[in-house]
Amino acid sequence: MKSKIYKWGIFFFMAISFIACSEDPVVDSTSDEIITQKARTTPSGELVYSDLGSTYSKTQARTIFAKTLAKAIQNNREIKNFIYNEAASEYNGDYEVLYLMVKDRNVAGVPFHQLLNDTSRTLQHAQEVTPDFFSNEVLKADPKLTIFLDARYFERPEIYDMPVSVGVQSAEIDDMQTTGYTAFKEDGSEYVVTEYTPDTVLMGVKENERLEIFNVNTFNSTDGRHITKFLSVTALCNSFLQHIIQLFITAIIDGDQYLIVQVTKLYEIYRCICLGDCGEPDADGDGVPDAEDDCPNEAGPASNNGCPEDQCTAPNCDRTTFDKKDEIYRFKFNNCAAYSSTSELFEGKREMRAVVVYSYLDPVTNNVISTDIKKAGSFTKNSLRDANFWGTCQSTKWVTANWETFNWDYCTHGEQIKVFWYEEDPGQWGTFNLTVKFKLGPVDINSSLDIPLTNKDDILGESVVQYCDAATGSGTLYNTGSIQFYYRLKP
Repeated sequence: MKSKIYKWGIFFFMAISFIACSEDPVVDSTSDEIITQKARTTPSGELVYSDLGSTYSKTQARTIFAKTLAKAIQNNREIKNFIYNEAASEYNGDYEVLYLMVKDRNVAGVPFHQLLNDTSRTLQHAQEVTPDFFSNEVLKADPKLTIFLDARYFERPEIYDMPVSVGVQSAEIDDMQTTGYTAFKEDGSEYVVTEYTPDTVLMGVKENERLEIFNVNTFNSTDGRHITKFLSVTALCNSFLQHIIQLFITAIIDGDQYLIVQVTKLYEIYRCICLGDCGEPDADGDGVPDAEDDCPNEAGPASNNGCPEDQCTAPNCDRTTFDKKDEIYRFKFNNCAAYSSTSELFEGKREMRAVVVYSYLDPVTNNVISTDIKKAGSFTKNSLRDANFWGTCQSTKWVTANWETFNWDYCTHGEQIKVFWYEEDPGQWGTFNLTVKFKLGPVDINSSLDIPLTNKDDILGESVVQYCDAATGSGTLYNTGSIQFYYRLKP
């Protein structure tokens, strides 16, 4: 079911470009026809749920998200800047960030959803949080989940020094009738906020009312209504076709393959709405027609006759047993020759760099994405080697780095990563192409990433780290030819 949820994101961009108005919502939220949320009676009253099958209500999901976001901002101030930069684009006319658009974006080399997930594990929540909550479940619960900022925060430069609170707009209470919102401070404490204050930045977590999200295969919105419910066919068809033609011309001129994909999807919509040719029924939106789908109500690839493939099962080893981040524990030069081969002997410190490269399959495009985490430190010559009276290297020393990297999830990142080392020197900038094998069960693909280097940087080799290499205690020892290092789980 996970792949089905991610499909909503592709058509979102098309809906904004060709259907939505930048000033007005795509749908009239005052229309009774639009209000189709499901309510379920619980011991505490009625809760509003989405139509996508989550066990979390919308308000429950927003509350977990808000509490976690506030704490995550305290732990990593780059998250705050990331949200401000995204909101400043005003993609829909407001200072808003649609979580669906940004959850896989990297913040300091780590996907946004992973930072939230790591933070959530340190918090106490009223409801248990599933491991895939921030990567998947929260979108099932509230597909249009949005972070909102008031315009005043973009008019005052001092906001970057203010603490942040995150408030929750309840799905069960009409916003116009609300006298206060539950909000969370960065320390995790909860309070009721009734107004904007000059000493705190207030972010709001709510549902976006200015757009609608559609499944790219069924053309149904997240609440199950077909796109034709939102559009006036008579007025739309001619101008819609002209937009598609112009986009196609642009794609040919620019050689943009992504635009070609957009043209294809948009023409399917045009053909369905304007020509009445909507293709064969596909209830689960997996691209396999119901007539050929062995599991018509569950999404799955055509290679498996439309049925979900077996869930990924991580092997039974250290990283599966302990849910912690990895780290580069300590390192040293192999010998004095390796130490002396670096081109510059600094009077004070040496700038050592390690780059951890890993890959994953993008759940929307099914493309392999390679990313990296750069670690850096300055170490004195005495901390790296022993020397005699004249300064000649006699032996090299172990130095402790404790460079934290990432939570290695087997079912996301596969079986292998690569660690690349160099010693940094001043010079002109260039790149080094580092290849890494992405392996996840039957998937075995070579991927690559360009590492920025100067023309005087000293390359010190690389090592492949396997998921099931010993990772407890001191971890496993690796040798690049110039550098030895221990890579392990953080204790």
